[in-house]
Amino acid sequence: MKKDLDTEVYFTPREAAKHLNLSLSAIKNYIYANKLKTLKTPGGHHRISKSELLAAMGEEGSIPVKIEGPFALMEIYCMALVNVFKLLGLPGNSFIIHSKRVSEISYKLSKALGLTDEDIIYAKTAGLVHDIGHMAIDRRILLKSESLTAQEYELMKLHPSKGEELLNSIKELKEIADIVSQHHERIDGAGYPMGLKGKDIKKAARIISIAEAYDSMVSEYSYKKPISKDMAIDELIKCRGSQFDEDVVESFIKIL
Repeated sequence: MKKDLDTEVYFTPREAAKHLNLSLSAIKNYIYANKLKTLKTPGGHHRISKSELLAAMGEEGSIPVKIEGPFALMEIYCMALVNVFKLLGLPGNSFIIHSKRVSEISYKLSKALGLTDEDIIYAKTAGLVHDIGHMAIDRRILLKSESLTAQEYELMKLHPSKGEELLNSIKELKEIADIVSQHHERIDGAGYPMGLKGKDIKKAARIISIAEAYDSMVSEYSYKKPISKDMAIDELIKCRGSQFDEDVVESFIKIL
């Protein structure tokens, strides 16, 4: 990060990505699409001013706002936890990318649904750490490229509860622990770990459930190929009212 003579702060694209909790490729796409104005160094490298970042963050639906104020520490803790996935080696990168995308989608969707500022922050941060309980699962199961056995699948289903247990042990993250524990619950009560139904499931968890399902469907993993955006939307529509909250699905489709 560099400063010019007027004390303006400048970021490299990589620093800007870290500041906004986005991937480097996302920042580059914003630059190439002229959504972020940059200065170029004599060597041809992009530099982005802090004021430009703030301006971009103020544009509706462009770049998710970085949490400030009393909830900033919550986001710092969540980012630290997400980086624990690096211990898994190369596969851990997929968990990190997925977590950040789910957080971004949850942020945008909770805003579109008109949630309070506090609940928007909870959805954003819980989305970031929704899968952290996977770190308590046996790596032979977690990183298995073949289909899981019935017994292995039951062990995988422990990750929401494991995530809740971890978050409840951190004072600053207790408020989002139950959201994380509920992100695999279903509207019809057939989800896990508690079999909650309908509005007994927290709104933020219902949001994250859709964000996670969508990103998982359109992303490529070692055990599956991605499907198209349209196919993923069709699947969400097919499962609304049973797996997913109908109103949240409708709002999600509108913001895509």
